[in-house]
Amino acid sequence: MGSWVRTIGERLKQRLRLDVGREICRQYPLFCFLLLCLSAASLLLNRYLHVLMIFWSFVAGVVTFYCSLGPDSLLPNIFFTIKYKPKQLGLQELFPQGHSCAVCGKVKCKRHRPSLLLENYQPWLDLKVSSKVDASLSEVLELVLENFVYPWYRDVTDDESFVDELRITLRFFASVLVRRIHKVDIPSIITKKLLKAAMKHIEVIVKARQKVKNTEYLQQAALEEYGPDLHVALRSRRDELQYLRKLTELLFPYILPPKATDCRSLTLLIREILSGSVFLPSLDFLADPDTVNHLLIIFIDDSPPEKATEPASPLVPFLQKFAEPRNKKPSVLKLELKQIREQQDLLFRFMNFLKQEGAVHVLQFCLTVEEFNDRILRPELSNDEMLSLHEELQKIYKTYCLDESIDKIRFDPFIVEEIQRRKIIKSVPGKLMKEKGQHLEPFIMSFINSCESPKPKPSRPELTILSPTSENNKKLFNDLFKNNANRAENTERKQNQNYFMEVMTVDGVYDYLMYVGRVVFQVPDWLHHLLMGTRILFKNTLEMYTDYYLQCKLEQLFQEHRLVSLITLLRDAIFCENTEPRSLQDKQKGAKQTFEEMMNYIPDLIVKCIGEETKYESIRLLFDGLQQPVLNKQLTYVLLDIVIQELFPELNKVQKEATSTASWM
Repeated sequence: MGSWVRTIGERLKQRLRLDVGREICRQYPLFCFLLLCLSAASLLLNRYLHVLMIFWSFVAGVVTFYCSLGPDSLLPNIFFTIKYKPKQLGLQELFPQGHSCAVCGKVKCKRHRPSLLLENYQPWLDLKVSSKVDASLSEVLELVLENFVYPWYRDVTDDESFVDELRITLRFFASVLVRRIHKVDIPSIITKKLLKAAMKHIEVIVKARQKVKNTEYLQQAALEEYGPDLHVALRSRRDELQYLRKLTELLFPYILPPKATDCRSLTLLIREILSGSVFLPSLDFLADPDTVNHLLIIFIDDSPPEKATEPASPLVPFLQKFAEPRNKKPSVLKLELKQIREQQDLLFRFMNFLKQEGAVHVLQFCLTVEEFNDRILRPELSNDEMLSLHEELQKIYKTYCLDESIDKIRFDPFIVEEIQRRKIIKSVPGKLMKEKGQHLEPFIMSFINSCESPKPKPSRPELTILSPTSENNKKLFNDLFKNNANRAENTERKQNQNYFMEVMTVDGVYDYLMYVGRVVFQVPDWLHHLLMGTRILFKNTLEMYTDYYLQCKLEQLFQEHRLVSLITLLRDAIFCENTEPRSLQDKQKGAKQTFEEMMNYIPDLIVKCIGEETKYESIRLLFDGLQQPVLNKQLTYVLLDIVIQELFPELNKVQKEATSTASWM
């Protein structure tokens, strides 16, 4: 009975629950639906928790990666074994703003004495090159003198003193260039600035090619595409020569010896020699399509570099043999130190001049050595006198030879070595008598120039080597470049000449390759998007490898035998005017080889993506653009401006000051 009652009770409860549940579902359907979903989610969560965690972790990682990395975010170089470090030679900086103090090292110091920076007067110090390269460069400079100085100078006089000064000036100029080249990071300049300008040049060629069907009209169409942005030197051959003249004058304060610019006749002569007889034919040589093809073959050739057939030549002081004086007659304008010492007025003025130059200690050394020589050359010396001379010698060494001495003078190493070994009594007197005044000679010549009254400037100083005559027009105009772009004088010119360094969104080798691939090779959209996606991963790696690769190529190019070969080619291009140029057949053969090397340089993977026909048309477009001499000259001058600004950063400050002054006026 009790169990039956309990059963009836349970059934009534279940019935009541069902009725209550149905009533709740009828009145609150949304609540019941949510309750059911939560129950199902709880069941699924207990069974598939690990799957959901993986999915949401992936979503969170993607969101975090997207928020933390943007288009400018780049991963570091992944090739840890390839590291590029620019090579820097420990060469003294030239032309500081004033003389640095020997005590505290500051440029402008009012408490201590300024010291002499000898490299400002002899920038060839510590510069050594192989004897073969030195001989090749000396030959080029000798030809400069033989062709542009001696023909008219020997008709006037046989005195070599003026030519000797030109030799020193040319050595000074070449030494400054070598020093400044060693100071810059060449691969970085190529990848960060020169290639950026090349991208703009390629863009112009592509736009010009779309307007013309025949390659014969490509150059003219590209020149029209440049419009007012064409380099000012390309307007005509005379504009080109004038531009080189102005550029040379702008560089004079940095490539000529101190105070050399005070001599107007010398600067005019050097300006005409460098601009009209050296720079102009050199740029013609570099812009010649035959030369461009030759350089391209050297660059893209992956075969092992040609080995030298002869052992490396010994290192020699830079252009020392070239600058040796040829004049055997004493110059009436040159004063010896002995003459200055004997005349108190000259000695007083010379001392004041040396104070300004921070070189009084050099004169003091010469006077001390002069007195020492007078004592040591006595026929008989007692032991006491010998000991006194040894003590004097030690004093000279401590004062003028030790690195920590404020009066240190840079001697040739053999002199210091002889003084350490105390061999001066037996072997050094003659050497000191020969060497004692070598550091004072530039000061004496500068002193003489400073004592002369300034000459009145002529109204129109126009020393013209390439004068407007029919004979010289043959040198200025040629069949390859003709009259450059042949623009009229009154054509509108754009004031901003830095157009090629502006309005550029690409930066770095990776971006350049993407740009060329999109503009020239017309890569499909999917490949372009893929490259954009992998940019974050591989941009820094590719650019590090590119700098490393360029450094290796430059080391190959600057090998002794290759450097001699390039100097020889430049020499032949400038001076061998009467010799037969390369035949048309040889040039065509070189152009064909260049095109084949460019075709083989493209990886097969890229060819599969773009197609063989697109590859051929794209390479043909680039190749045809490089066979246009005037277009090559345009690119050469744009690159030249960038290189000049890198080698002489002082020009940027001068340009900014000139711009600010012009805007203020």
